[in-house]
Amino acid sequence: MNRQTGSRVAAIVRADFLIRFRRASTVIVFLLLSGFAYVWVPATSTGRTLMQIHGARVLYNSAAIGMGTSMLASIFIGLFGFYVVSNAVRRDVDSRCGYVMASTNMGTSEYIVGKFLGNVVFLSTFVFGFMLVSMAMQVVRGEAPLEPLLFMKQYAIATPSTIVFVSVVAIVFESIPFLSGRIGDVLYFFFYCASLGIVASSMEHGGGGVLRYFDFSGFGYLFEQTRHNFHTTSMSIGSSTFSRAMAPVTIAGLNLGGGAWATRLVSTIAPLPLLLIGLLFFHRFDPARLRAAGAKGKRGWMRNFNALARPFGRPIAAIPVRGAALKDAMMTFASTPFTIFALVGISIASLAASDSLPITFAIVAIFIADVASRDRRAGTTGLIYAAPRLRERFVTWKLLSSAIVAMLLLIAPVLQIAFAHPIRLPALLIGIAFVAASATALGIISGNPKTFIVGFLTFWYVVVNDKGQTPAFDFAGFFSTPTMRVTAMYAAIAIVLLATAEVVHRARLRA
Repeated sequence: MNRQTGSRVAAIVRADFLIRFRRASTVIVFLLLSGFAYVWVPATSTGRTLMQIHGARVLYNSAAIGMGTSMLASIFIGLFGFYVVSNAVRRDVDSRCGYVMASTNMGTSEYIVGKFLGNVVFLSTFVFGFMLVSMAMQVVRGEAPLEPLLFMKQYAIATPSTIVFVSVVAIVFESIPFLSGRIGDVLYFFFYCASLGIVASSMEHGGGGVLRYFDFSGFGYLFEQTRHNFHTTSMSIGSSTFSRAMAPVTIAGLNLGGGAWATRLVSTIAPLPLLLIGLLFFHRFDPARLRAAGAKGKRGWMRNFNALARPFGRPIAAIPVRGAALKDAMMTFASTPFTIFALVGISIASLAASDSLPITFAIVAIFIADVASRDRRAGTTGLIYAAPRLRERFVTWKLLSSAIVAMLLLIAPVLQIAFAHPIRLPALLIGIAFVAASATALGIISGNPKTFIVGFLTFWYVVVNDKGQTPAFDFAGFFSTPTMRVTAMYAAIAIVLLATAEVVHRARLRA
């Protein structure tokens, strides 16, 4: 890399960093992530601990808190970091800055590398802030003196592979047209969860083979270390209960003995060749290629599904309805006719398998994710605000629209529950209202559907894997009939979310 190339790449990284950290949302996310350290490192007097191994809590020394919080940072970056950085290229397209850069001597490879390094620097800054706050928790709640080098060693072993992986995949997904939208957001979530589960599960039981070199999350390596050092795989990280009758366990933290250094090094650099895929598909802000990509997207497989479903969607979209909420709900079916196929599929699934309710909720969440934010992203809010009272009742309007779409898609499961298990119907209806309220509130607050998609899918993933063992998670009665207390809790959460969205909306109107 010559000096000019290096300066151009550095300029891209610097601009990306400054743009991101000048946004209020970035500061809020940064503070929230840093604040999580207080939650994940509870005082042992509360009966909870950051880590427990086979029921016994781990002594709060630098190795334990460093290892535990670094793994939490890794999974947070893996799940949420992608959605934070996956708009780097799109931002340059929307702001038209990309066209200016394309007219300079900047090479395509320089831009891709610059954006990748920008993602790395941005995510590393988040992790560094979380590490500093975690060190502070070691001083406040630790049971041994702070050892900064040992603390940083845990982060150096656990987090680089996740940061590089997320930074690379975000650029690749943005470069490929059909992965740069909502479909890519959903596919990434399930891809990451599947890869984490497959690799970690394989290494947990002493296997892994070549998969050990693709342990991007570091959890497989963590389980391997735990099994080797403590002869058990029973371990939890996060605020969890422990047995007071058992003596605390002292650990030395993660280390790179044996061949472990090779697996962590390869896991960090393995994603880098994927940048060549991004380089292959990247449009370099060529207007002709952007138009071609848009046209190709319209002819893509999702658009083909929509075209196939359009004849079925026209009768529904053409139904004369009164009321802004009903008209907006019909707009969802008109703009995405594939929703008709989803309605048919959900209806068949609910009749064929009684345990399909969790899957149907995930599908519904994907379809209503952008109802609250699509007008803002399309730049049509000015026209909408011109309609009588819509400006003041925007939150209510979008809530009703989302709820109508969700109810139409889930009409078969609702009717089935109403006739077969009427006692579960209130919980199901509150669950639908909770999902609609969450989609509305997060869409209005953030201005994009990604916030709701990643938030709800993460919560949904926990609920499905919990399988009803924790009654408080079963928000819609997936596995049993929730208590009135649980149902009331989700109703209250929905109200709080909507109230927050209303406050944000009115503050924007005043501004």
